[in-house]
Amino acid sequence: MAKLPGTNENGTDESRLGSKLKKLLLYRLIIAVFFLIVTIAVQSRRDNTLIGDLFNPLYLFSCILFLFTIFGTLSLKYLHRLKLLAIFQLLFDLGSVTVLVYMTGGIESSFSSLYVLVIFSAALLLGRRASLFTALACSLIYGVLLDLQYFGFISPLKLATAPLHPHDSGTYFFDILVDTAAFFLVGFLAGYFARELQSSKIRIFEKESDLRNLQTLHTSIVRSMSSGLLTVDLEGRIQFSNDAAVKLLGISPEGFSNRLIIEIFPDIDFSRVQADTNTPSTLPPTRLETRYNHPAGLPIVFGYSASALRKENEKLFGYLILFTDLTKRKAFEEHIQRMERLVLAGRLAAEIAHEIKNPLAAMSGAAQMLSNETGQNPLNLRLIGLLQREIERVNTLVTQFLWMAKESPQSERIEEVAVCPAIEEIVTLLKANKKTCTAHTVRTDFRAAPLISIDPLHLRRVLWNLFVNAIEAMPTGGELTVAVSLQCPPKTPNTLVRIDVADTGCGISDPVLQRIFDPFFTTKDSGTGLGLSIVYQLVEKAAGRIEVKRKHAGVGTTFSLFFPLSTSFSLAK
Repeated sequence: MAKLPGTNENGTDESRLGSKLKKLLLYRLIIAVFFLIVTIAVQSRRDNTLIGDLFNPLYLFSCILFLFTIFGTLSLKYLHRLKLLAIFQLLFDLGSVTVLVYMTGGIESSFSSLYVLVIFSAALLLGRRASLFTALACSLIYGVLLDLQYFGFISPLKLATAPLHPHDSGTYFFDILVDTAAFFLVGFLAGYFARELQSSKIRIFEKESDLRNLQTLHTSIVRSMSSGLLTVDLEGRIQFSNDAAVKLLGISPEGFSNRLIIEIFPDIDFSRVQADTNTPSTLPPTRLETRYNHPAGLPIVFGYSASALRKENEKLFGYLILFTDLTKRKAFEEHIQRMERLVLAGRLAAEIAHEIKNPLAAMSGAAQMLSNETGQNPLNLRLIGLLQREIERVNTLVTQFLWMAKESPQSERIEEVAVCPAIEEIVTLLKANKKTCTAHTVRTDFRAAPLISIDPLHLRRVLWNLFVNAIEAMPTGGELTVAVSLQCPPKTPNTLVRIDVADTGCGISDPVLQRIFDPFFTTKDSGTGLGLSIVYQLVEKAAGRIEVKRKHAGVGTTFSLFFPLSTSFSLAK
């Protein structure tokens, strides 16, 4: 039979044995009080006095029970071998019952049935074997007491009984036989019930252990989930949230208390969830997407699904919501779609660029010849100047087409380029080409002087386009800030070079921000919509990435470039 942890051969647990001994001492104390009250009541009815020589032995017996009970209670704190203490307590109880039977008439005593309580105590404390040994001890002690009384070796007292009557040997033998049979029957039954009780406790312990293991497993699964989990009641109030939900939503566990789920997932429709649940289907729950504004100020895209929670009787009592962060996945999908559009634009450019380039060169040459032959005619000069400007504009467009037509994943002119000097060079070119005015301020913040592996022409073109766009976003003036720093992303061993290009212009709206890198998309009257597309493509070819952020609607935009740090050592400032 399986045993509880810490059990001995008799199936008793040390901690449980201590608890049983405390109960035994408490019951003994109650019995002592009972005898004291009965003694006082009987004596007061006899001679109207509470103290008399006849009842002094019962007073002494009650005091001994009190003192020994107190001694046993104090011993529990200092004794570690509780089994020996239990045996000692049973021997004391056995002796106490024997003394009580002796004081109340021996064979005529009404308290011989108290031996049964001692046998039950032995079974509960030490098991079935101890109950049988205690039954044997009770039979022997009670039998010896009656034998000594029959042969006249002792004369039992006559407390609380009528005068003793003579009895023949048959009476003594019958009383001993009946009581002995009763003691052994009680010992067997008490041992059997004690064993069944112990088995029941073991089964309950095993069930409790299985339940605890199941609860631990459930808690571990819920806590280790990378997806957020919420349970809500029928009123739509959140009842439970796991650790991932707290982290993803940026809300403290206390912040979920009685909070409505529509505050987080406003598009959720529980009626649709019930309909999906009532309809038999092998398909998973419908997955929806929603945007969530994180308390830190970051917009997050969540994908979530909801399912009904039902009891065993199929009664609905709540809903389960699983959700995960799709922000990076959506960004990657947008990146793939954007690259597909760039490839398509590049193919289109490759097909039309060469068809336009040669006629354009002929037109440019013809315009130059006409300008030499028309003399100083103002009208002709103005028309030829207009023709040349439009030719130059078309040539610029064709040149950008040719940039997009380059499908090689990486330029052949890869060099280690110093970032800070390249930035200073572009800033100088901006001022030389009069792209800036007196109302514009250009500020640099170089926290490091790194090297990156890139085609120098590509880096200059990227910086030029970003700087020009920033200046054009501030037509009435503003500040252009260019910062260079090193960044170590979490969970990655690689160090990145970060270049931030920030302006204080009018900012970018959400619809424009989503399409800003698309080919041929522009908000300018004279723009081609290819500048930022080329920037995006060149950054990707250099194994980098570009991010766009705005401070808030209508104010400021920051373009952040991230490139792998060159294997050469960078100089930190």
